[in-house]
Amino acid sequence: MSSGRRVLPSPEARSNRAGSSARNILMLFLASFLALYFELVVIRYLSTEIRIFAYLKNLALVASFFGIGLGMILGDSPKTLKRLFPLFAALLFLLVAFAPVLHLTHLPVPGQQYEIFGHTPTLSPGWAAIWFFLGPWVFFAIVPAILYVVVIFFLPIGGLVGQRLALLEPLPGYGWNLAGSLAGILAFTALSFSSAPPAVWIFLGMAVAIPFFFRERWALAVLALLVCVLALPSVRNLRDHNYDSGGHSLPQQTLWSPYYRITFLEVPPPPGWPRPPAYLVDVNHDYHQKILDLSPEFMARDLPSAELNREGLAAYTLPYRFAPHPGRVLMVGAGTGNDVAAALRHGATHVDAVEIDPSLVRLGRKYHPEHPYDSPRVSVFVNDARAFFKRTQQKYDLIVFGFLDSHTMFSSLSVLRLDDYVYTMESFGEAKSLLAPNGTAVLAFDSGRTSFITDRIFFTLTRAFGNAPTAYYTGYDGAGVVFVEGNGSESKVGDYPEISDELKSHQATAIVSTDHWPFLYLQSRTIPIPVIGVVILFLTFSLGLLRRRVPIQNIASPQNLHLFWLGAGFMLLETKAVTELSLLFGSTWIVNAVVITAFLVMGLLANTLMIFRQVSIRLSYILLFALLGLDLFLTYSGFAALPGGIRVVTAAVFAALPIFFSGLIFSRAFRDVAQPGEALGVNLMGAVIGGTLENSVMLGGTPVLGVLAILLYFLSALSLRRRRSVATV
Repeated sequence: MSSGRRVLPSPEARSNRAGSSARNILMLFLASFLALYFELVVIRYLSTEIRIFAYLKNLALVASFFGIGLGMILGDSPKTLKRLFPLFAALLFLLVAFAPVLHLTHLPVPGQQYEIFGHTPTLSPGWAAIWFFLGPWVFFAIVPAILYVVVIFFLPIGGLVGQRLALLEPLPGYGWNLAGSLAGILAFTALSFSSAPPAVWIFLGMAVAIPFFFRERWALAVLALLVCVLALPSVRNLRDHNYDSGGHSLPQQTLWSPYYRITFLEVPPPPGWPRPPAYLVDVNHDYHQKILDLSPEFMARDLPSAELNREGLAAYTLPYRFAPHPGRVLMVGAGTGNDVAAALRHGATHVDAVEIDPSLVRLGRKYHPEHPYDSPRVSVFVNDARAFFKRTQQKYDLIVFGFLDSHTMFSSLSVLRLDDYVYTMESFGEAKSLLAPNGTAVLAFDSGRTSFITDRIFFTLTRAFGNAPTAYYTGYDGAGVVFVEGNGSESKVGDYPEISDELKSHQATAIVSTDHWPFLYLQSRTIPIPVIGVVILFLTFSLGLLRRRVPIQNIASPQNLHLFWLGAGFMLLETKAVTELSLLFGSTWIVNAVVITAFLVMGLLANTLMIFRQVSIRLSYILLFALLGLDLFLTYSGFAALPGGIRVVTAAVFAALPIFFSGLIFSRAFRDVAQPGEALGVNLMGAVIGGTLENSVMLGGTPVLGVLAILLYFLSALSLRRRRSVATV
């Protein structure tokens, strides 16, 4: 018979419950760490070793989101799925590591709508004809299949997150999920900064995963063996093509920068010369640049084996035939130092060298035979070109744009390439404003005589400078073209064919590159067929897998639809902010990492506020729509004219507030869910759709992201209203 009194748990019971809660929090933190950390690892490693994913990077992000989201919806991962995780990990990472051997590194891409630079295998005429018909089928079989492998890798990880979320209250659980995700991105950022190789990335991830597999020795053995295989020098240095000299492969070393896998190859010294005459630098398995000894002492020997040097001397001397003996020179895309050395040889009083990759600068300092970066007349700026344009107060007699093709995207959240914003009308206008009276700008690009890229650069320069540049076809590095603006454009050289009139005749079909539509490598305002095909195949597979695992009607409730549209809108909001902030602060890896970290912090702050204080969801929606509407007319680039500190604070607040109010709306909705894992998984499914819709930016430019974000948040508001209507019936 009850006494009517509340029976308090014993101190031992309270201690056990507190210990269990602490353990659940720790395991949720670690599982969330693994989800975001491995997401970054997979995107970076996959895009490096299988090159098509460097240009379709957001598809790997979408596949990661789908795998994690589906795992969360399933909740407690089936034991078989969890036990197979080490095999899934081995399948994915060994597939990526051995991509050169499996001939996956350079998959031929169907269609000619999107320019991809890099090594392509040479086929005989017969095989070329066969591949013309079979190539698209192979492409559309292999690329989605790799994405499916990414999905099954992330399924168990998502299950671990969902399982632990179910053991905590929704908002505290979501807070620890965000904290673990934040730790994941900080860890990978630190590894990128330290230039650690993939074996270290994967070792750290597998070490964090040990608590989930502590009792399964075979799993630990498989994970340890995987890391050991990836750490082998013979695996680290795998390549799908080689350079040779005299029938012998060139000695090489592999380095990792925040942007690239760098393969550094040494050309043997010629007889009678004490050091290598050249080094070759590949990034992500593609040729990128050379380090050349063009010193008068070496060139005076006129060695038969120095053909690379003779070709390079003519190319690097060319800007100084348009601007002899310049005073102050700006070098954009300085790389390992060839352009800087040329400026010093031609009497420049000072050179400002801008290079985005610190590892390339370090290679130049250590190996360039002329040691241009050691000169007191040289200032080195490891920065993005656009960020430097906005911050410098100098005027230059000569501005040289080196070969800036980046071979990668600047963010996993964007379909833009790292250097797209360097070649827009606004960028060229900023460069023009930095020219001294009678100054000259010279731009070199490896785009060929009859390429749409050559046309685009020509007419974009024309719009920015107010008159057409003088253009020459040099053929350097295979397809070099040089454009000259400013005072030096009046000077003529006779040893290269001038193609200015030829390019002017292409005006009717040329598209000018702008900050709103900066796609230098995209032939027209269209979504390339490879992207459309892969997206359709992947979404078809994803929908089929989702319907097999979970009845759609079970997750299509008004509450879940609200969370779904919030996920889709947030993805586009995040993408838009990352893209536009890069214009203000630069497209560097650190800016990208800081922005994404700030978004997670804003989500964490919004969630924490919602835990301790009731916030009106109606007011949050009103402020969110007001900010998104304002954002359509006031872009981040408009802050460039503000003083440095005020510019940073204003842009940060302008970017953070929509994220904050979106976070408040999500946390308010998430607070009332009965199944937190399923709810967060549905939210990630929305992010899959948001990531897919991001490709529409290739049609309408970056402003379309804001419009779509408003539409998706409007749909989320309608779903919320329907949810409340159903609740009152």
